Amino acid sequence: MAATFPAQEDDLFSRNLQKRYNGLVMVRKRAIRGKGAWYWFHLEPILFQNQDTGTAKAVKLRCGLCSALFSASNPSRTATEHLKRGSCPNFRHPEVNYNGIRPKSTKHNLLALPPPLAPLAMVPAFCSSEPVFPSQPDRPQLTQSQIDTAFDLLSEWFYESCGHVSLSTIDHPKFKAFLNHLGLPRINRSYLTGAKLDAKYEKIMVQTKSKLQDAMFFQLSTDGWGKGKKKNNSDSPHVFASISLNLPNGSSLFHKVLFLGTSSPSSDYIKDILWSTIIETSGYDVFRCAGIVADVGNVNNVVLQELETRHHWMVIVSCQSTALHKLLRDFSKDLPLFATTASICLKIIQKFESHHYNGLNICLTQQGPYSSLNQASATISAVENVARLFYKFGHTFTEKVIPVDPSDRELSDVVQESKFWKDLDCFANLISIIRELLQDIKEDRLCLGQCLPLWKELKSRITGWCSRFEIDDKPVMELVNRRFAKNYHAAWAASYVLDPLFLVEDSCGRYLPPFKFLTPEQEKDVVKTITRLTRDEEAHVALMELMKWRTEGLDPVYARAVQAKERDPISGKMRVVNPRGNRLIWETYLSEFKVLRRVAARLVFLQATTSKFNWNQSFLSLVCSKRQSNETIERAQKVLFVSLHQRFERDDFSDEEEKDPELSSCENDMSLDQYLVCKPVD
Repeated sequence: MAATFPAQEDDLFSRNLQKRYNGLVMVRKRAIRGKGAWYWFHLEPILFQNQDTGTAKAVKLRCGLCSALFSASNPSRTATEHLKRGSCPNFRHPEVNYNGIRPKSTKHNLLALPPPLAPLAMVPAFCSSEPVFPSQPDRPQLTQSQIDTAFDLLSEWFYESCGHVSLSTIDHPKFKAFLNHLGLPRINRSYLTGAKLDAKYEKIMVQTKSKLQDAMFFQLSTDGWGKGKKKNNSDSPHVFASISLNLPNGSSLFHKVLFLGTSSPSSDYIKDILWSTIIETSGYDVFRCAGIVADVGNVNNVVLQELETRHHWMVIVSCQSTALHKLLRDFSKDLPLFATTASICLKIIQKFESHHYNGLNICLTQQGPYSSLNQASATISAVENVARLFYKFGHTFTEKVIPVDPSDRELSDVVQESKFWKDLDCFANLISIIRELLQDIKEDRLCLGQCLPLWKELKSRITGWCSRFEIDDKPVMELVNRRFAKNYHAAWAASYVLDPLFLVEDSCGRYLPPFKFLTPEQEKDVVKTITRLTRDEEAHVALMELMKWRTEGLDPVYARAVQAKERDPISGKMRVVNPRGNRLIWETYLSEFKVLRRVAARLVFLQATTSKFNWNQSFLSLVCSKRQSNETIERAQKVLFVSLHQRFERDDFSDEEEKDPELSSCENDMSLDQYLVCKPVD
């Protein structure tokens, strides 16, 4: 019991110091308003806090003219000794004090000023040669509750920024001055990375576990595998795989980030990690995991097939946004005309970079050296950038940015021909088609049943593109069909016909599954998928219920309710009013389908894209650096977990730099000459 007395005494001492500080602040505030002693205009109470605990340990007075510190026990004596007796080098005795009483030894015939105007007595006459000393602003006086709220918001901002804002920012003099201006005390790093971070982390962990336990089933989503590369010959790891969980209510939970070193992981390692994660998140009830959507790279796709074969109740699919990116790379490599146009664009951009046109850099979608990109990404980005500049500036761009170069006559001749710019327009439009679909996937969070309509829409747009630009559609469609075949999964067809969103109204007013849009092979895939997802003894029941669903469909009232759409006020696109209605119909209304309803509810819920993160590489390198202590790494991992969890809640996976489009766009009325702020380097 005796051991607690020092702690209690320290706490009492700290509280008394806080009261003393608050009292001095209040007295100073009243004095500045003209209801107190004159010296408070120059003396400011300062509260010193313990760096580890944040508790008050001392109260001082700071001179606003010379920044000297004094004891706060007797402000009047401090003012007499420091200000009146000339100890402060910057103090000039006021001609009139703040109570409006003129000193006896006044040198000028000044009138006494009323209290609110007393500070004006410090301002010299226009003819005076004496300096004017800056006055201290009236800081807001905040309650402890307001201070706590402000620091809670500040810590949330630091956590969510996760590496984009360094913790060292809080030690910056300007940041300290900013806090002081707002009336906030100084903050130390231990406040952000200590008990507050631990409490935030534990709170989120409890919430995550609770939400996961309440879900009947979930889907594992993982991204980042197979992308290992060393950048700029650095020894720091750059391979990070993320794992998150999709829940039936449409929300997602961040689970963890895996640090994989500098090379792609083996297939066995990926299988072990995914399976152990399923066991961990399901609480050993592995049947709760309805499936996995993954981006594991080309080599490791066999991993997904092996996992699905071994665990029949799961549907494991590859990410469709990744599939469209790969299709775009197929076009750049396998279409000769595309490859030729792209190579010319790459030369133009390289020449552009070598001339250091800094003003035009903001017009580029890819900024920085193209040598850091792989060949496919570099050529695609080059086409986009040259087209972007040409659409903005027309032939003025070619005349001023790409001058005739005797050392590269071939390039100079090509850019003078209209054929090149026609081809550029052609392939820029093709890239735009893919980009638009990728944006739709990102906004709508593509579900499994939408995969077949997505590829159908893609083929339709590309057919129209071929017709518009008089391109032979045979080699183009061969690439599309090849990529489609690599990504197709039998569960696409099953989810498509079981999803009430895609029911089709017939001539009799019935809403029936869209079997007529499936190929014979895809119809067989529907049967195979439903049979595989049910127990052996229930398979025949499920198939009988499938026939009933095919012939009877859904009540028109419920079908129209599920398919109801409204216009999005932001994008202007038509969107489903209740995105979860297709699953709820199976779980609530269609009770006569005893077996099929369980299969359908899981299938229509599954997503077909992974959450794509834009990592802050420097922060992630810190997290897994061998040079850091275990405690530092643990703290960094907690910050990362808190940050990504909050980004999931906001459904925001973009990078900080992507949120300033006005700083990375040249879509305004500036001329080319205004952008060319730097002359070419000879």
